[in-house]
Amino acid sequence: MIKLSEPFFFGNELSFLKKSLEDKWISSNGNIVKSFEKKLQRYTTGDYNLGVINCTAALQLAVRLLNPKKDEEILVPSITFAATINSILYNNCKPVFFDCDNFLLLDKKKIYSFFEKNTYFKNGYSYNKKTKKKILAIIVVNTFGNLFDIDKNFSAFCKKKNIKIIEDAAESLGSINYDKQRRNKIDFSCYSFNGNKLITSGGGGILSLKNKKQHIKASYLASQAKNDAINFIHNDVGYNFMLSNLHASIGLAQLLNIKKVLKKKKNINFAYKKRINKINGLKILDSPEKCSSNYWLNILVIDSKKYGLSKKEIIKKFLNQGIETRSLWYPNHLQKPFNKFQSYQIKNSKTMFECCICLPSSYGLNNNQQLKIVNLLENRFKIKK
Repeated sequence: MIKLSEPFFFGNELSFLKKSLEDKWISSNGNIVKSFEKKLQRYTTGDYNLGVINCTAALQLAVRLLNPKKDEEILVPSITFAATINSILYNNCKPVFFDCDNFLLLDKKKIYSFFEKNTYFKNGYSYNKKTKKKILAIIVVNTFGNLFDIDKNFSAFCKKKNIKIIEDAAESLGSINYDKQRRNKIDFSCYSFNGNKLITSGGGGILSLKNKKQHIKASYLASQAKNDAINFIHNDVGYNFMLSNLHASIGLAQLLNIKKVLKKKKNINFAYKKRINKINGLKILDSPEKCSSNYWLNILVIDSKKYGLSKKEIIKKFLNQGIETRSLWYPNHLQKPFNKFQSYQIKNSKTMFECCICLPSSYGLNNNQQLKIVNLLENRFKIKK
């Protein structure tokens, strides 16, 4: 089976794990966790990083740090993994769903339109006309390595409306935006090191924060809000979210090889584009002009009328050939747990869902495997005897 996005181990992971075992510090707050957090700062937006058990936990903490009240609202794209939405609901807040553009990123124009037509500003905060609830924040999601463009206008707009910006960067570690000031416009960024990501810690995430005060509060909440470790005094409701030294050991070992991974991912994307973009009815999803993607996953965009096969047919035919592909996420505003929440002028999200699939993009994908995938697409899965 040619896998969609499987982990690759470079060999130094075992020696890093052995060091943790020898030190007998395998749970949270170990030195390797601290090293992992520090070395990641080259790739994260904040001045302080907190290692947590996964990106969902990082997102949940980011929302919690806004001190939300029940039913307050957070704007979010419909095209994202469900964890983004769950992090809002875990905090007893409500999502408001928005459309995506052709890069599978939040449609900025519809955000502006929503605020103009559907909100009012009172006592320093934005409120939803329909629900009369305060709008706390917007979660921008970097899909498949593409970065949402937080330009000057958008940043100034959010500041004027008192809307905090949370970046779901689960899929964009190593992606580059050419705006050097971008990192200063983001309140919190959240990264993933799940087994299928660019680099992995086997399970883990990072919450990247702007200042020391935020970092202290996040660390406090993530370690069960413990005020007195001797007498077990807790003055708030916390979580068991801290990253273990074992997971950080794998993550730190992987991080040392990130440049190799980024280079290989770029080559995979180039090879796909070179031939697939010449096939009538098919193309590989582009990246925005201001973004250099990490090319975590390559997205095949299908015009089924021109190509002659539907998305479902292509997925099935690849599976028959031992090749794992998958669909884009089903739009969240249509999902059973979420369809009761407000959505705003969503059209393109359903269109993109119906025409996009994810192609195998593992670091370990070799030339012959990629050639097999491309040949099948070029020949419309007609197998030559």
